[in-house]
Amino acid sequence: MAKAVKVYVVDSDGNTLSGQRVKEYGGSEQRTDANGCVTLFLEGTNTTIYVNGFEAYGGSVSRLDPKEVFTRLGGRF
Repeated sequence: MAKAVKVYVVDSDGNTLSGQRVKEYGGSEQRTDANGCVTLFLEGTNTTIYVNGFEAYGGSVSRLDPKEVFTRLGGRF
């Protein structure tokens, strides 16, 4: 069963950003909505998540929270 993870993309002040590119390795690219969010449905045990082409997360799916927040350059917020 897939794990749903809401990914939010923010600026350096924590403001959400719409239109940001988010994708899981091997998956389709999505754009953040007006609330700066996309929902990924992750299969398997490990994943890599990219934000605007930058690696934001690489590791175990089980270690991801239901809500993850990254900067537009792929850093954790």
